[in-house]
Amino acid sequence: MSASVCLFAYYSTETKLPHHTRHLLSQIASCGFTIHIAASGLSEAAAQSLRNDLAEGSAPVTVTVHPRPNAGLDFGAWQFLLSLGCTGDAGEILFANDSVFGPLLPLRPIVEQMREKELQVWGMVRSEAVVSHLQSWFLCMTRDAMDHPAIQRIFSQPFTEMSKDEIVLHGELGLGLAITAAGLSSGAAWSNPRGLARLLALNPMHTDWRTVLRSGHAPFIKTELLRDNPSGIASTHLWRQEIPDATFFNPDWIAAYLAATPPRSRAKRAGFRARVVQALASEDRRHALMALLLGR
Repeated sequence: MSASVCLFAYYSTETKLPHHTRHLLSQIASCGFTIHIAASGLSEAAAQSLRNDLAEGSAPVTVTVHPRPNAGLDFGAWQFLLSLGCTGDAGEILFANDSVFGPLLPLRPIVEQMREKELQVWGMVRSEAVVSHLQSWFLCMTRDAMDHPAIQRIFSQPFTEMSKDEIVLHGELGLGLAITAAGLSSGAAWSNPRGLARLLALNPMHTDWRTVLRSGHAPFIKTELLRDNPSGIASTHLWRQEIPDATFFNPDWIAAYLAATPPRSRAKRAGFRARVVQALASEDRRHALMALLLGR
């Protein structure tokens, strides 16, 4: 197989990588990807400290770190790495970011299984919210897919000038529409195309987080879910008991991150009635409703 490259979007003002992010990068590298990190918000001096941190310790990871201004969120970061020519002539390109805890199980078997399907585009999780699309926090495509005009149009947009909502609309959702319009073959390690999920614009990595995790197909938890819980999912306090193998992924990594990182979301959480609707729509509805009622 030709070269595989991962474009990794990372944001932090700290030069020491969190344990869970180092673990993710190590697992991505184990799948044969050469990793380029867009370090948003870091100076060149701070980026050098990050490089040193990655090269040290009991689990060193070989990456190339590219500092950049903090603008455009993940799509702006990936666009920046593409403009530097980081993908070269790679036949496989992975877009990933630091917005997840995981993988909680080895990543390589999942990636190998998806590679065997020979899809032009695949992601870890498919969402039916608004439009059917692959969530962009872990999305892989072939060179021919990347070079398709429809995909190129997505990555040519001025993401650094957009708001977060605009980036979601024109980036993640737009990419889903572009993949469909271009007729590219696509799939996801985990998906459940429920009409209700689309109608209610549900994010499965929030509403169905335990179902997704327990499937073994996408063993990740979104940092936003545990840090901010913007949708008011009642079962998030159960996260520690959902770690399948504490010797592979240490739950203390999550605890340390949550203790050191204040909530970022200032939006008002969903009301109780809205949370009941979300619980009813969840694949794990019995436990979701029980947790909601007990925690009311």
